[in-house]
Amino acid sequence: MSLVTYLATNFTFPFTEDDDKKILVGECFSDIEDRQKVKKHFLNKYIYEIFTDEGVGFWFNDDFKEEYPDDNLKSQEDFLKLCKFLDTYLEIDTYCEVYVCWIGEEEEERNKECDQVINLNNLDIKKVQIYEKTLLIIRK
Repeated sequence: MSLVTYLATNFTFPFTEDDDKKILVGECFSDIEDRQKVKKHFLNKYIYEIFTDEGVGFWFNDDFKEEYPDDNLKSQEDFLKLCKFLDTYLEIDTYCEVYVCWIGEEEEERNKECDQVINLNNLDIKKVQIYEKTLLIIRK
């Protein structure tokens, strides 16, 4: 199974065509049916898959850090790059949503107690915890 990261916006987002970019928008693990299924977790209407140039999503938390400290740190760094990437697309007072789950589990109930709101202008990566079935609202 693969961990997949979905992005929901209220505007169309271009698929990434430049392989030199660190953050990519496109299809890595999911297909259109998966993105239709995951819509239930979002308020925004346009759903995309996002991943790094290494084909991985974003997942880090205190539990993961205990067993895989290097992978946890790498995912935090990648998430910061994602936030910088999103910052170039979001306008002031707008937001996007990010949802992380295992492929095939898009319709399962999310872990609402782990949902978080992140403000790009006041981001403290040490306070961000991404677990599976987590919804993040990223505001600018």
